[in-house]
This record gives sequence, structure tokens and C-alpha cells, in this order.
Amino acid sequence: MAKRKPGKYWSPGLLKDRGWTKPLMDELLPHPQWKRAKSGRSVPLWHRDDVTRAEQTPAFQEKSRGKKPTAQDISAARTAVDQAAAALTAAWTRAEKDDSHAWVLAGHYHRTLLDHLPAAATDRVLRSGQVSGYLNRFLALERRCDSGELPGDLSRFLQAGPWMGDNLTAPLTAQVLAKYAAVLHAAAVQSAEDFAAAQPEADLAAFLAREDFPTQQLLSRSLGTVYSVWYIPQAIRTSLEVLVALNPKDEYPEARALHRRFTLHIGGTNTGKTYAGFQRLKQARTGVYLAPLRLLALEAQETLLDAGVDCSLTTGEEEDRREEDTHVAATAEKLDLKAEYDVAVIDECQMISDPQRGYAWTRAILGVRAEEVHLCAAPEAKDLLIRLIESCGDSWEVEIHKRTTPLVCMPHTIDYTRVQPGDALITFSKVGVLSVAEDLRQSGKEPAIIYGALPYSTRRRQMEGFLEGRMKYVVSTDAIGMGLNLPIRRIIFMDTEKFDGVERRPLKPEEIQQIAGRAGRFGMYDKGWVGATQGLGAIRQGLNTVVPPLTYAVAGFSDLVLQVDFDLLEVLTEWNKMPTVDPYVKLDISRYLSLISKIREMGFLLPKEQELRAANIPFDETEPPLRELFFQFLRQYQQGEPIAQPGHPEGDACTLPELELYCRKLDLYFSFAKAFDCPVDEDRLYDCREDVAEEINEILLHRLKNNIRFCAQCGKALPLHHHGRLCDDCFRKLRKNSGGGYRGRS
Repeated sequence: MAKRKPGKYWSPGLLKDRGWTKPLMDELLPHPQWKRAKSGRSVPLWHRDDVTRAEQTPAFQEKSRGKKPTAQDISAARTAVDQAAAALTAAWTRAEKDDSHAWVLAGHYHRTLLDHLPAAATDRVLRSGQVSGYLNRFLALERRCDSGELPGDLSRFLQAGPWMGDNLTAPLTAQVLAKYAAVLHAAAVQSAEDFAAAQPEADLAAFLAREDFPTQQLLSRSLGTVYSVWYIPQAIRTSLEVLVALNPKDEYPEARALHRRFTLHIGGTNTGKTYAGFQRLKQARTGVYLAPLRLLALEAQETLLDAGVDCSLTTGEEEDRREEDTHVAATAEKLDLKAEYDVAVIDECQMISDPQRGYAWTRAILGVRAEEVHLCAAPEAKDLLIRLIESCGDSWEVEIHKRTTPLVCMPHTIDYTRVQPGDALITFSKVGVLSVAEDLRQSGKEPAIIYGALPYSTRRRQMEGFLEGRMKYVVSTDAIGMGLNLPIRRIIFMDTEKFDGVERRPLKPEEIQQIAGRAGRFGMYDKGWVGATQGLGAIRQGLNTVVPPLTYAVAGFSDLVLQVDFDLLEVLTEWNKMPTVDPYVKLDISRYLSLISKIREMGFLLPKEQELRAANIPFDETEPPLRELFFQFLRQYQQGEPIAQPGHPEGDACTLPELELYCRKLDLYFSFAKAFDCPVDEDRLYDCREDVAEEINEILLHRLKNNIRFCAQCGKALPLHHHGRLCDDCFRKLRKNSGGGYRGRS
């Protein structure tokens, strides 16, 4: 069979085969191009895209066919259709066939034609020229076939079905019946070849052998499209249903085999709930502590080591493995589900509903292999946690922890320049924290500084300065709210709104209560005070609001998705569509899909296990320097080169943003190396981290004034209360270059 396909430009003869008439060509198509034929006569040609686009219009659909059939016409056409179906069935039965892919596919084409043939009885009556064109077009498929055009060719063939039934002895009908099976086989051969070329990895035999093969789609989609939009999702879903349980609890059979005893330590901030669970952990022969923050895991390790308990540390950014360890302190995502423990303590379990990280708490609670488990959580998480525990068939008890020092909201707003020792000023941006800290320093008040982007070692230095009394005040973002136990007398809110990464919004009651609860450290103060420099009413309302119970737990996917023998992106997409039982909701996998897609766009060809490992590395891929470093590491790994530790920023006096970025690069370096089993000089890495932490601490203590805001054009430090994003020099240059028209600095 020749493989020549219709070209980009179509002649009037081809258009008439498709149901066009001269008036329709004049009305619906643009002016044709003219080409001289071998006979010397000029022939008009239209681009196929213009033709197919016009065929979708109501005008073509209405005028390309004959008159609308009456009820009598439809009745007669049904009889004719039955006769045509019988004749086509007989023609198919007489043909000699085998079990090849082409004949199996041809059989699908035959069945879909018979299934759709009855609908032709209600179509508009075709003109004789259209009938001849449609049937001849069908016969031509034996000589040449465009698999992309095949669904349309078969659909038009069906429209001629009533005519064939009425004219079974006509020469053209006889020719169609004689060639019917051969035409379908030839079309199937070409479709199968095109499919194999486009999908070389596909199992065509398994696809065609499906009992539920969607033959009806062959009249609207090519074979490759049917495979992509129907078979792959179906096959993935079937595999996932076998591998992945509908109820997330059933993904952890080892934990289900245990009879675990849970103790829920329920209370607000500063109620001692974590302390209670921790005391039991110290006494255990083996144990694990899971925290939301690297700093909390590190504090837990140090506490256990001080108590004479051998404890290792594992987080996404660092590890401290000890050969004789009996305990592990880790961030929630790093729980080893294969390890067995006597006691597990899982902190801040209200995080189970967090859209990005909640899956780690769900996984830990459902899957940790410990007979005694302590869950520390805010009151709003209690009912949800009990529901999950009972679904696992485990037992539970609840211990309610209450504050021993009352929390009092102050009656009036406060001028932050009149702060008192033991005060913590809360604002919700790094620039705000640094600006307020410098203002205090200018008035002779030395503050400790805490914010989310601050490296952990620097944060510890700042906390130690406050704990040792060298710093009398704290200026912090909401990073202070989770697990940082400092001797704070008063919490003073300087803002009642925060930017959450999507929008600027009012603080939620649970956020206000979490932060405010840091006031009034037990054993140091008889009361904790909460105030504000503005919006005190909103703070008071948030303190007095009962936080509604959590209603769902976030469930993630397991490594079982790697066992599904299809493309990882397609598998994750189908996993995301699969239902799950109440009270679970699926993890937002948009980051996984985006990062894996970007890896492929950059030309990396990785096994899906490595793609998933790469997508699991914790770093901010929206930050260009980190994204570039990530792909540099990936390129070095794929080429078999060593992964080099990033070098220190050049220059004698690095800025605060440069040093913070360097810390994030070091974290990415460690995480990537661990994910891909690359060697790391951990002593050198530790020294680098400590050195840069000390540099940042020096800036916070002695050079903060020139490290708060920077010109968006040249990067030069801006004065503390400078207005706008540009320094004066850049502002003047920009205004000069714009002819004096530029006036704004923002």
C-alpha cells in the first residue's frame, strides 16, 4: 500500500468527495491559490486547514447535505440501513482474517461502523454526487490513508449507508462490498504504523485486546488519541487501584499489624503538652521524635543527649547519625517507616491539615511502627486525630493541658518605642523585623532577631543572646509561634495582617493564639500579656474566638506510584483524580508536576525514580539562583561529575541577602547530595554553615543599618527609612533617561 497522503492543498475534486459544492466553496472558503497541472490547465487549490475549519461551521453542516428527512423518509432509511448492515456483515464474514494487530484493529473499525450505522437513517438525504464522493473516498483508503483523517472518512462513509441499502445491486455498492474488509485492513495497517511511530513504547496488542476497547471513539479520534486520552488513564487507574489503597490507612500493613496505644496531649501554646510526651520518650528503650522544624528537632536531640540518651538527627538540610543511637529526632517528612520504636512523639499535629506539608503528619500517624505513640496538638485537631486512630483499630486516651499562667489582653495599644525588657514585637515581614530592630537599637535597646529566612545557627545565636540576658527584647515574625520557648513576658503585635504567599489577609484566630501563647513563660512570670501597636480589637477578638475543629487530613502518594508502568507525570495526574475516603484530601501535587516537567524541558532524561527523588528535594524553585544551582547539580550528576559544594560569595563585606542565599544554596547542596547518594564532606559543610551563620549574626549585631533594604536597580544599601525601591543615584539616572517623565520611586 502506498503511504502517500493528501497534501496541504486540496483540489475541487477532493472537496466534492467531502461534500462541498461550488456555491459552498465560493461562500465559505478564501480565494484559492492556482497551480498549473500537467495538462496545462490551472487548478484552484485551498489549504486543508481552511477547509477543515469551514467544515465545522453551521453553514457547511446545513448546506452541504440534502433536504431534511420526513418521518416517512426516516422509516424507509431505517429499512435501507438494516439491509446495508447485513450486507457489510456478510462482506466482513467472508474475508480471510488472522490474529494480527491490523486485523484486530480492522475488526474494531467494523464494529464501530455497524454500531453507528443506524444513526445515518435520521441524517439529511445526500445528493448523488456526495454519495459517489464519500464511497469513492472510502475505497481510496486501500491505496492511501491519512490516519489523522480516517475518523472523518469513516463518518462520511456511514452517511452513504442508507443509499447502499437501497442500491445493493448498484456497481458502486458491489465494489464497496467486495473491497470492504480489505479497505478496513489497509486503513488499520496504516493507523498501526503511525501509532507505533508516535508511541514506540506502547503495547499495542494489550491496548487492542481490552474487552472494553472504546470502539465508538474511533469515529471521532485517531488511534493515537484514543490511546492517550482513554487507554493510558484507564490502565494507570487500574494499576493504582491494585497498588494503592483507597483508604490511606491501608497503605501501612506493618503498622496495622500492631496494636498501638495513643496518648493525645491537647493544649494551646505554652501548656507543656510537648514536655509531657518528651518525658516518656526519655524513658523509652528506643524512640523517635518528629517535629515541624529543623530547629525543634535539633533542640530535641540536644535535650536527649544531655539526658544521656544516644540520639541521631535527620532533617532535610542536615544529618547527625550516631552509630550507637537508640533514638532519632527528625522533621516529620524524614520518618523511617521501616524502623521500629518503643515510643514515638509527634509534635504540632494540627499541621495535618496543612495543604503543603500535612501529608507528612498523616503518614506518620498512620504508619509509625511504635506501640506507644504520643500526639501533641492544638485543641482543634483532637476530634480529627481520634477519628484517624479509631479507623486504624488502635486505642487512645486524651490528656488535656492547660496554661498555668493566665494570658491577659492589654486594655490599650502600645507605642513600640516604649517597650519593656521581656517584650517580643511581632511583625510579618523580614524588612519589618529588621527596621524595627534597628529603630530599637538606635534608642539603646538591643533586640534579638528572629525571622523565617534566618539560618538556624544564626537563629540559635540570637535566641541564646536573649536567654542569657545580653538582649532584653525580641523582634520576630510568626516564626516565633511554633515551638520556640523563650522567656517572653509580653507579646506585642505590630500588624494584624500578613502576606501568606498568595494574598495579604487578616490574621486567623489560630495564628493569633499560637503567637500570643508564647507570652508568660511558666516559672518566670505569673501572667502573660498580649498587646498591639494598632488593631488591638482584632487581636482581642482572635484571642477569644474558639477555633473550629479540623475537618480533613492531607494524604500524599507513596513510592508505589513508581511501580505503575507508565509515564510518571501521567501516573501522578491520574492518582490526583482518584477518589479518597473521608476525612482525607489529596496533597497538592502541582509542584511535583511543574518541577518534573521543567526537568524534562531542560533536556534531562532520568528514570522516574530519579525524577521523583529530584522533585522531593526541598528548595524554592521559584528563586532563580536556586533553580539554576539545582539544574547545575542535576547536569553534573548525569554526566558523572562530582557535585561541588557552592563557594562563599565574593567580596569582603557580603550583604545579608547574599549570605542568606548562600545558606539556602548549602541546604540545597546537602539535600541534593543525600537524595542522589553523592559524597559530602560533612565536616567542611558544617564549618561553612557555622562561619556564614556567624557572619550573619555579626551583621545583625553591628551592621544591620546598611543591610535592611537594597536598591532594586544596583543593589546598593538604602537608608533605613528611605522611600521607594531605587537609590537616589539610580532614581536620577532613570529620570534623566526618561526625559524627566519618570516621577515614581515605587
